[in-house]
Amino acid sequence: METYTALKRFQSARYHLRLQGKVSAEWSNWLEGAVVTYAGEGSACTTDLTGVVRDQSALFGLLSLVRDLGVPLISVELVQVL
Repeated sequence: METYTALKRFQSARYHLRLQGKVSAEWSNWLEGAVVTYAGEGSACTTDLTGVVRDQSALFGLLSLVRDLGVPLISVELVQVL
């Protein structure tokens, strides 16, 4: 069974976002110390971003950016509460 640590609104956490397609590595600027990796080829390519988000407000801002740019969001995963 997975252990869950409660996350407060103003707490930093590490997240993993998976996006459809190959997104520029410049996205790492949106996540402090983010790691950008790619998987797959052609239309099956995905971009994985893993990095620290300072709080829930910043997470919603990042998700809004994804929406505004029209990048399909596959998943968002809370990796670690900091």
